[in-house]
Amino acid sequence: MSRGLLVLQCTPGTTIQDLGRVGYRRYGVTRSGAMDPVALQIANCLVGNPFDTAAIEMNIGGADFRVACESVRVALHGGDFVLAINGVRAPVSTSLRLRQGDIISIGRARQRIRCYLAIEGGLDIEPTLGSCATHTRAGLGGVNGAALETGQELELLNTKAPLRKEFSLPYSAFPHPRRQFRVVLGPQAHRFTEDGIQTLLQSAAFRIDKDSDSVGYRLTGNRIEYIGDGNIVSDPVVPGCIQVPASGLPLILMADCPTTGGYPKIATVISTDLPDLAQLPPGSEVSFRAVTLEEAQFARQQRQQWLAELPKQLIELA
Repeated sequence: MSRGLLVLQCTPGTTIQDLGRVGYRRYGVTRSGAMDPVALQIANCLVGNPFDTAAIEMNIGGADFRVACESVRVALHGGDFVLAINGVRAPVSTSLRLRQGDIISIGRARQRIRCYLAIEGGLDIEPTLGSCATHTRAGLGGVNGAALETGQELELLNTKAPLRKEFSLPYSAFPHPRRQFRVVLGPQAHRFTEDGIQTLLQSAAFRIDKDSDSVGYRLTGNRIEYIGDGNIVSDPVVPGCIQVPASGLPLILMADCPTTGGYPKIATVISTDLPDLAQLPPGSEVSFRAVTLEEAQFARQQRQQWLAELPKQLIELA
């Protein structure tokens, strides 16, 4: 008997992701990992996995899978995707025990574009530098460092899901999505005019450009004004950094961003807000609000506390 999940079809960019590889940025290796790590952790919690277990990340287009092993327990969370099992609509944010031959169909998203299919026990994938996260440009992680393809079979660590009660997470428990994102100004805010800074903070006209991906979100809208030519010596960057290239249009670095960059950084989106940004499709309007470092740290502590208490919020199904 097969040990896995067969990919019947998937859209480009469907990958294996966990919480990323930590401790290698000094060597030029980006962290990568889930674009929406909160959604990943919720999906894992629903099937009883450790929060950092690798899952299947899908973007906009969804995918279809067939259960090829004896049985499996899965949960889909994130985005506004429609889930069907054998052609019958099924609940998301809920654990489901499936049998060999069952077809998992994940439809196209509309307004929130990333979801995670967690499998109880996880995928049988060898970590690279401590993580299974796929970084396709570097050829690291996942299955041969590449996105998933139709016809592949993913081997599972648990090929017989135990009989037990299932769990769901009520919608009221989800963090409220946002479109105004909190930023900490700097580290090169002094290289922009006061009008340039106010353009970032007061403009409601920024939109996510179609040429955006897991490396960075390009924004269209009002141009941000430099002092001087805006050139800097390349220095470290992290996901959330808002770089402003010569065009004056912001570029927000995301999960697969490099470890250094040569454009001045006017601000950084706080880590607590990045998952919501990652869920927005091209064309979405975004705006920004400045907060202090202390406020950013407090928001992060609140999110960590919420995640720590997540198992207590699950509802046991009859």
